[in-house]
Amino acid sequence: VTTDGNKANGQTLLVSDRNKYKSMLIRTYSTVWMIGGFAFLVYMGHLYIWAMVVVIQIFMATELFNLLRKSSEEKQLPGFRLLNWHFFFTAMLFTYGRFLSRELVNTVSSDHLLYKLVSGLIKYQMFICYFLYIS
Repeated sequence: VTTDGNKANGQTLLVSDRNKYKSMLIRTYSTVWMIGGFAFLVYMGHLYIWAMVVVIQIFMATELFNLLRKSSEEKQLPGFRLLNWHFFFTAMLFTYGRFLSRELVNTVSSDHLLYKLVSGLIKYQMFICYFLYIS
């Protein structure tokens, strides 16, 4: 226990520090932007909310793979990171492929060539996922 009121566990508290107000202002701006961005995504619809979830999943997987990289470097496994990303995106294609099939066909129906490409990929989505897992 310290007798100094401005110290806790050996660190100086931000009782009379001006940087805490700057930090609070930055956090307030960030909060307003995040709430506004989320409200905009909700306004835009289901496809944009799905895209936000996918982006969050990719960032979470990046953090997880960075943690796994430290243990794999000790064992010196070649291609460990590439294999992680391969299985991650294959699982995402398998999970979200059928869900997005109707949305993608409706989105690209104006261009005939792109429509044929997307409808062909959707038609063979399970087959593609199976061979990606095997490979």
